[in-house]
Amino acid sequence: MIESALRLIESVRDYKVLFVGDKIIDEYHYVTPLQRAAKEYLIPMRYKSKEVFHGGVDAAAMHLRTFCKTVDIASTAPATRKVRFVDENALHKLAEVHYEDGENNRHWPELDYYDCVVAADFGHGEIKDAIELVMAKFLAVSTQTNSANRGFNLITKYPSADYIVIDEPEARLAASDQEGPLEDVIRKLSEGRCDKFVVTLGSHGAIGCENGVIYHQRAFTDLVRDTIGAGDAFFAVTAPMAMIGSMEDLLLIGNAAGALKTQIVGHRESVTKEALIEFIRSH
Repeated sequence: MIESALRLIESVRDYKVLFVGDKIIDEYHYVTPLQRAAKEYLIPMRYKSKEVFHGGVDAAAMHLRTFCKTVDIASTAPATRKVRFVDENALHKLAEVHYEDGENNRHWPELDYYDCVVAADFGHGEIKDAIELVMAKFLAVSTQTNSANRGFNLITKYPSADYIVIDEPEARLAASDQEGPLEDVIRKLSEGRCDKFVVTLGSHGAIGCENGVIYHQRAFTDLVRDTIGAGDAFFAVTAPMAMIGSMEDLLLIGNAAGALKTQIVGHRESVTKEALIEFIRSH
């Protein structure tokens, strides 16, 4: 199975891929928490330093740069700047503030030029009309539920796609099924919508459905420093591979990519082809 996955990784080297999605600027403001405030219900902090990362669609696309010949990005809406206050020692995120930063000048090129179009839909307004994207030769989609859009950015906004990756809370919310078997949730969402459908489970790995058949894959959890963007790495790396890859190979590759991303703080680095191959061979 490992050799099959490695061949799949090599198979996309000449692909042309377009990423469409929300532009996000992630700021990590590193702080030291102080003692509880005497008269207010808040967390006093002492500022230490900050890092600024390109998140959202930019971060997702960067994971694929070393895998494919062409990786372009299209985004037209204003960027969302997310300022997170992070405990500099434990790397726990204590608070978050969102800002809207100006206009973007990027545009959507012709979709049919690309072998694969990847919709990294974070729900901040970039992708309002999903119908246009369905015209792509091969459409991979991930819709994120977050604090800014909970209940309003569901995978059901896409009538069809060729490959879908979301997490369990996003799947259950879209299916209006809080406690039923996850396999039933996946089948409900994938039927008539998508032949290759993946639900990520964090430290419990991932479940995939291909043409009604369910597959399970364990997680690789050597070191977890920061979970931000792990699901996006899973999705971005496997998106073009889903054109020809089996579900078993996609789950193995995706979980390996997600595990590598959890070893990286913020978006300091991206998952690379060389690192992914080495990781898979060693596990």
